[in-house]
Amino acid sequence: MMLHRAVAILAGAALLGGPAPARAAPFEASYTVSQSGLPVLDVDLALLLTEGSYRLTSVSRARGLARLFLPSEQRAEVQGGLAGREVRPFRYMTEGNWRSGQRRTVLDYVGGSPRLAVLEPPEGPDRIPVPPDQIEGTIDSLSALVRLSLAAAATGRCDLAGSVFDGRRRLEWSSRTLGNGPAPMGGVAGEALRCALQSRLVAGFRRGDDPAEVGRPREAEAWIAVLGPGMPPMPVRVEFPSTFLGAMRLDLVRFGRPAP
Repeated sequence: MMLHRAVAILAGAALLGGPAPARAAPFEASYTVSQSGLPVLDVDLALLLTEGSYRLTSVSRARGLARLFLPSEQRAEVQGGLAGREVRPFRYMTEGNWRSGQRRTVLDYVGGSPRLAVLEPPEGPDRIPVPPDQIEGTIDSLSALVRLSLAAAATGRCDLAGSVFDGRRRLEWSSRTLGNGPAPMGGVAGEALRCALQSRLVAGFRRGDDPAEVGRPREAEAWIAVLGPGMPPMPVRVEFPSTFLGAMRLDLVRFGRPAP
């Protein structure tokens, strides 16, 4: 579960930082996630911004032994509208192949709130459903992070908070500025913006779980840098606290514009 949240945070962290990203120019970036020094996941991001809309796609693929406890492939995509820095999602979709079978979620947004169009497999009796009043007004994780991107690009800081609903759970997220320093990656010139990222599960617990334990804040730190002229700022490294299998780290391995 921590890695699932991590990938969502990373997709948003990829949009943080300095000057506003170029509009109407697709951008792609690839990352490797390692745990205790061993590669466990590859993550590909694709972003398209126009003056009035956005589309963000994330595709993750497990590597090696990680396929035993992670989906072999998971894809998430959101499309929405923009009004200044505010995001207005239209549709969010995520799907993946787990050992237990195919999972798919589709959220359509009506009147600014999500409505479940698809939830496969259906929610079972082992989870406490999120109350309707805690679903209203939430957005999906990718849209929340596009919002974070636009705010950070405009201010040069990453101080923001919000609520997301993924079809089964509601999470609170926040980020704050830690400072600036040299980019922790060879070949990246200039300084990087260092941000503290946090997510916390507040509804959608499994029955029998201890809410105090399952809902404790999950932390990460991201270093974000502008990689080249006309390119959006991207994370060059994100570090996560240690889990029972060891600390995780995400590193940028490739970036650029897609081939025409």
